[in-house]
Amino acid sequence: MKFYTLKSVVYFLFFVALFSNAQSENKSINQLEIKQTRPNILVIISDQHSGRVMSQVGYEHVVTPGIDKLADEGVTFTRSYCTYPVCMASRASLITGFMPNKSNADLMAYPSIGKTIKEAGYSTAYFGKWHVSNTKIKDVPEWHGFETYKREYNDSKTAALSIDFINKKHDKPFFLVTSLLNPHDCCELARNISGLGDDYHDGAVEENMPIEECPPLPINFKIPENEAEGFYTRRTPDSTDKVNFGKHPVKYWEEKEWRQYMYGYDRLVEKMDDHILNIVNTLEKQGLLENTIVFYTSDHGDGHGSHEWNQKMNFYEESINVPFIISWKGHTKSGIIDSKTLTSSGIDLYPTICEMAGVSIDKSLPGKNLSTYILKGEKQPKETRKYVVSELIQKEENKPRGREFVGRMVVTEQFKYFLFDGGEHREQFFDLKNDSDELKPLIDSKKHQNEIAAHRQMLKDWIVKTSDDFPINKIPQ
Repeated sequence: MKFYTLKSVVYFLFFVALFSNAQSENKSINQLEIKQTRPNILVIISDQHSGRVMSQVGYEHVVTPGIDKLADEGVTFTRSYCTYPVCMASRASLITGFMPNKSNADLMAYPSIGKTIKEAGYSTAYFGKWHVSNTKIKDVPEWHGFETYKREYNDSKTAALSIDFINKKHDKPFFLVTSLLNPHDCCELARNISGLGDDYHDGAVEENMPIEECPPLPINFKIPENEAEGFYTRRTPDSTDKVNFGKHPVKYWEEKEWRQYMYGYDRLVEKMDDHILNIVNTLEKQGLLENTIVFYTSDHGDGHGSHEWNQKMNFYEESINVPFIISWKGHTKSGIIDSKTLTSSGIDLYPTICEMAGVSIDKSLPGKNLSTYILKGEKQPKETRKYVVSELIQKEENKPRGREFVGRMVVTEQFKYFLFDGGEHREQFFDLKNDSDELKPLIDSKKHQNEIAAHRQMLKDWIVKTSDDFPINKIPQ
């Protein structure tokens, strides 16, 4: 047995008291050290913002100082794709890091990014639109892990909640998700243009702008030949179709209405961007911008008039390609427009956040950690991703016994291949390098049969690798 002298005990108690007092007096210093070593994380998600409608890719009809400010201090991936071109399934991926065929179908089987980061010592909050699979945010707090949360469809209120949260004193780093609704109000815009009437969630935009002040029709306004039935089931329903006309009320539109729609959509993007700018300026005012990683993406895009399409639910670039910016002032490469790296925001967001927050990454996650692509001084990996995959289920709801088309898309550096499990024109192939507007389907081109076969094999490989439930026997040999 070991004995201690009275003197040694006194010294021990003295140093314990001294250390405890120092801890108490220097609590703010310790908090600062934590914040310096573990950055805050802000994820901004918009709804229905097409990656084609950004000044960073040369679109000239929007002014977005908020997004531009993030892009100027970070990396913009212009080849980023959502996992599913509709909100509920896409957001299931964003929150879980898994593809919708798993996460949207069985959400609770996968850990939420909110809970993962909370358990790593972060203060967590979520404000704005939820729409994660078929759940309600108030019903699953133990699963989602956000200590503070509020579902909100008005972007002005969502931004105010986010700014209030940022302005609070935090005794540990924070993880904040700001989920903005716009430009999703383009759905309300389309209904108003067609005389159906609807209310905007964050203020109206001009619906009857003179045509000469509207953007021109897109180059790819035309519908490609032999369009896949997996898209066509929802195309141009007439006013007797009570299920789909309110979603796609464009059958009777002429050039004027399409261009007014594009104008209004662009203004909704700018309204959303105003909130991004205010939030980023708040970080800057509080001296937090250099210690906060900001992610910006959208759950899916919008047709924006291309291929005579409004809304989403197809594999055309306007609907499936989304913004993806990662910005950390002073730490990320600045002002980089990465037009080559293929990213899948829905599954890449989770592992990238974990890596940059110092959290071990679940090896079962199918996405990629993108930190080496964006941080200063880091060299990009020699082996880059060859393809990304997206999913879609399209229901022919306007028929008494409407069919259901299940589809998968494979995008590589140059080409896009997609396949549905049914339909006369279920398989499509486009050369995005030489036909970025997707007007010339090449599935029957003899010149491209080797490339088509390679993309079919990539889809097979993906199905096996990720245990995707798409029937592999539906892929042509």
